[in-house]
Formats: sequence, structure tokens, C-alpha cells
Amino acid sequence: MIKKLAYSTTPTNLIFLTLPLVGCSPLEQLNKASNHSIKQNNHKMTSEMTVHGLLLWASMGLLMPLGILTIRMTNREKCRRWFKLLFYMHVILQIVSVLLATAGAVLSIKSFENSFNNHHQRIGLALYAAILLQAFIGFRRPHRQVS
Repeated sequence: MIKKLAYSTTPTNLIFLTLPLVGCSPLEQLNKASNHSIKQNNHKMTSEMTVHGLLLWASMGLLMPLGILTIRMTNREKCRRWFKLLFYMHVILQIVSVLLATAGAVLSIKSFENSFNNHHQRIGLALYAAILLQAFIGFRRPHRQVS
């Protein structure tokens, strides 16, 4: 019973528990400034934030769950050909997901003030570390026998 509970507690559950703590830097202060150069910088920052959000949503909100679903479908698959196809789909989805998350992290580090003084930045850093750890574990996994 304890082993089942330990396996069912996933990083996703941790994310949902810490979600109320997430906060972003206030953009309202930037919008109140009347200087034209500050407004142009604000527009650039807003578009970079949008790209950052879209990259990470595509990575963690779309591709990673699809990769997880494809590998879960291999548990019932008896045909070796379909098993290989689903496995390679899983690998491709997960690699693209890690690459998009890396692009989002690089954009964040390059473009934003990263003093890690708010929960959003700290949780993002922890999630990125978890993504890299999961990718490393995926490459070091034991090989499963297919009948």
C-alpha cells in the first residue's frame, strides 16, 4: 500500500500544491511610467513573456503529457511493432519538450531580471531542474523486455 502511494505521488501533485504561491513581477509599475523608452521596453518585455509562457506551456502542458500518455499505452501493447512506434513517439515528444523548456529557460535568463526573489522564479528553476533530472533518468532507464 505504501509503495503504491509513493508511486502515485508525482511531481505534478507537488506543482498543484505550490500553485497558490506562484506570483509574477508586477507589470503595472512599468505601465504607469510615461517615458516613451520605458513603454517600448515594456512592450518588448511583454512579448518576451508571452513567448516564454507559450514555450513552457507547449513543453509542460502539451508535449510532456502526450509523451507520458504514449508510454503508458505501451503497457498493454503486445505487438512489438506498435510497441516500438509508441516508444519512439514517447522519446521524440519528451526530447522536444525538454528542448522547448530549455529555450524558455534561456529566454528567461537572458531577458528577465532573475534575482529569484519571487515564487514564480524559484518554482520555475525547481521545475527545470526536475525536467533535466527526469531526462537523465530516462536515458539511464533499464531496458524492458517485450514478448
